[in-house]
Amino acid sequence: MSTPAEPQPGAPDPDPVLADLRASVTDMRATARWMTAAAAAVGALVLAGGPLVVVKDLDDAGDVVAAAGGMLLAVVGVVWVVWRTGDVLAPRTATLDDLGSPELDGLRALIDRSPADFYGPTASTPAGLRRERRLRLTVAARLEALLAREDDPARARILTHEAAVARRNALLIQRLQHRLLAWVHAWHVRQSLRRARRDTLIASLLVLAGAVLYVTAPLDAKAEPTIVYVCGAAPAAPPKAVHLKEDPCVR
Repeated sequence: MSTPAEPQPGAPDPDPVLADLRASVTDMRATARWMTAAAAAVGALVLAGGPLVVVKDLDDAGDVVAAAGGMLLAVVGVVWVVWRTGDVLAPRTATLDDLGSPELDGLRALIDRSPADFYGPTASTPAGLRRERRLRLTVAARLEALLAREDDPARARILTHEAAVARRNALLIQRLQHRLLAWVHAWHVRQSLRRARRDTLIASLLVLAGAVLYVTAPLDAKAEPTIVYVCGAAPAAPPKAVHLKEDPCVR
């Protein structure tokens, strides 16, 4: 039985915010999978069940064209849903520079409401976070270099403590960077899901219109023409005998 790995000294505790953001991405992608499955089921119903019910009633070229157009419209709607929801499931690469894209206007507005919650007390931009982390790592490296040459135990303890603080601060800033990256990634997925939901509504209307067009295609079938016989006065002496079934005017 394996034992869990011991946490490294000075390492921050697991980040619950990061875990929640990753869980939200998983939930949104699960929603996209349900949407894809529903679209696939509708497509199977339209392509498999519809032709068996309607095809026998198509009696002219106009009905065939209308039915084919309706089926094509329904298929386009289903493919549209699958394609859009596929954007939600596709792998994404998030960077801090994505914060400047128009798609993340909502996230930037959220950050502007409380910048310290996203950047911490020492920075206000992603570039500021990078500078602060580099500074903390540089300070820690210099303190550790001094510690390697220090012979005084008291000064060595101070240098060890300050180097550990600098390293921990660098890790905390790295945690803020990871949170921002998770926010950017989750926001991208959220925007893709919103587009997929909007397009799913439009595609559902297409599928509905196509199904209605397909089902109603044979309803304009023409009835068999009715033959009306107009009988005149019977001739005095018919030239030859006519069978009753051949001449409806024979009484």
